[in-house]
Amino acid sequence: MEEIMEVKKKQKLNSLALGMVILLMLWSSMATPALGCSSNGSGGGSNKNGCKDCLVDQMKYGCPRCVPLLRCMARCMWGGASRSRCINRCDCNGGKPSLSDCKKCMSRCKCSCVA
Repeated sequence: MEEIMEVKKKQKLNSLALGMVILLMLWSSMATPALGCSSNGSGGGSNKNGCKDCLVDQMKYGCPRCVPLLRCMARCMWGGASRSRCINRCDCNGGKPSLSDCKKCMSRCKCSCVA
């Protein structure tokens, strides 16, 4: 009987430790996007070049899975369209990728081009 209580106590401690590790991982993943592209001109969207610089940096180094979508967004912005038009439409290749795909990549790759 005492052994069963000891095993249950260990299981409870293991569950608590696992929960703390998961919580720490979630917290650290939420803190990282804030550091991705700051608003000092390196990409936070506070100025026109900041967003473009962030897109270029992420295409080169930070977010290889989203390169086609980021390239579409960059082409729109560098083509002379307003930033608001480019973030509200992502219509490269006749409607593909979708706007939601573009927004997911922009969020995942830490570029904030809204403003």
